[in-house]
Amino acid sequence: MSFERPPVVEVVLSAQFAPETVDMEAYGQFAGEVRRELPVRQRQQVVPSMEEAFDTVPPQRSMEITLEGPTSLPRITFESKDGVQLVQIQHDRLTLNWRRRQHDLSYPRYSTLRKRFNVLLKRLTDALDEVGQAHDVNLCEVTYVNPIEVPGPRAKDRVGTTHPDAARIINRFRRRPRQAFLPEAEDAQLQARWRIPAEEVGGSGAPAGRLHLALVPALKPPEGTPIYLVNLSARVRPESGSVDKALRALDIGHKWVVLGFKDLTTAQMHRHWGLEE
Repeated sequence: MSFERPPVVEVVLSAQFAPETVDMEAYGQFAGEVRRELPVRQRQQVVPSMEEAFDTVPPQRSMEITLEGPTSLPRITFESKDGVQLVQIQHDRLTLNWRRRQHDLSYPRYSTLRKRFNVLLKRLTDALDEVGQAHDVNLCEVTYVNPIEVPGPRAKDRVGTTHPDAARIINRFRRRPRQAFLPEAEDAQLQARWRIPAEEVGGSGAPAGRLHLALVPALKPPEGTPIYLVNLSARVRPESGSVDKALRALDIGHKWVVLGFKDLTTAQMHRHWGLEE
């Protein structure tokens, strides 16, 4: 299934290695190959490694402090001139971001982004092979960011007031009863997780991954129209550390994100986005 007018504004594909896998030599070779297509380069702070045990309940985070080790290289980002494509590399991760910078820019579909990520990952692993560095992928992540505005004549009237009823977007909410004492909620938030079974990657036993849902209120510029950001992120442990298995894990993550998004959203929004079975 797909949507004729998907609400997605950003897609993230990522593959993670063991810490300190990517060294300075691999950095330089990779940078030389992508600089022409992605000329805007910036140095960023290293992001923490993705650590998640899929067979246990994840702990609730209260506060996180990140210290960059003295031997770790920085995170380098390579961006296209129009800002649509962003490639990030650090000592243990390669990430591709697609971002909708113009309102009329069409989403290129997952198959196109997957091919692009495959090329980038192959470039990096080839560079690591040349220096004799092992590069097993231990975790893959797929994230879709969806700013959602409920259609209808009331949308513009909400500027500076309340958010739309989240039950019109996510079918896990219930609509406000007519005789309820409380008025319509000013806004709402929702976080949920689902385990991805081992059978998805051809294994058995412990789960192979987890799908995360986050719904949070936001404001749409420039008028400040109240909307909701619906983010779905799937983390999948590949069957082995090879590039092929990493791409397979990304496929599984994409499947859970897309089918999960359809399963969680209402028929009203499906019609608005043009659901195509």
